[in-house]
Amino acid sequence: MLPYIHLINRDVPVYGLLMAAGGVLGWLLSLYRAQRHTPELPRESVTRFYVIFVIGALVGAKVYSLVLVWPSLTANISLLWTDPQLFLQMYVYGGMVFYGGLIGGALCVAGLLLSRRVTFPQLETVYLPVVPLVHGIGRIGCFCAGCCYGVPTDSVLGVVYPAGGLAPAGIPLVPIQLFEAAGDFVLCALLCLPFYRQPGRRLAVYLLGYGCLRFATECFRGDAARGLAGPLSGAQWISIVCMAAGVALTLGLCLRAWTRRRPQAG
Repeated sequence: MLPYIHLINRDVPVYGLLMAAGGVLGWLLSLYRAQRHTPELPRESVTRFYVIFVIGALVGAKVYSLVLVWPSLTANISLLWTDPQLFLQMYVYGGMVFYGGLIGGALCVAGLLLSRRVTFPQLETVYLPVVPLVHGIGRIGCFCAGCCYGVPTDSVLGVVYPAGGLAPAGIPLVPIQLFEAAGDFVLCALLCLPFYRQPGRRLAVYLLGYGCLRFATECFRGDAARGLAGPLSGAQWISIVCMAAGVALTLGLCLRAWTRRRPQAG
């Protein structure tokens, strides 16, 4: 609906601006949570780890997106010379695949844990609520850019995109990007609650919560770039894995808590 905004005599993509804003807000939230919940973690380390996560997530998200559209990318590579603005709009400005970013961020987490510079409870407490916050802001950027659009609808909630964008023009579409953004913000609020005393509980809630949210919203996605693998999209298969991991982690945590209480009961 608003792919560009005119700033300083040039058109700036709103998607990029919102991603930058999300990155800053995520950094501020991580600093706040570190100061409140893990004061033993230096402020400089919090910022350094956050930058590492952002870089890993951006690389993972972009690589995954290019893999999904590789045939189209190779077929349109000539646009780099004939219409570079269109090429950037199609393959650079948008096209971030969240699950690719999640995988990239997870690899960074594994690297930090192996380096023993930070513990899993610290990472989970400080950074996990940041993930849905930044993601939700990014989804609003998707809505403005017209990517990740929904299926056609006759509902009064349908939005119509103008010609020349990424979404089909003149057709009312489900604003699924905004629905997912709302779900992400709710998930962020849930992860910020102070009721997770056992390490791993926040992660289980996130895996289950976002897995269900993404599986459901994918049913209303209308863009072909998301990639289909049989009856489901690639993201839905990954969502199933996330939900299964969340259930397994929850059961494991419950079993661990039960075995710790059992000797006391005897």
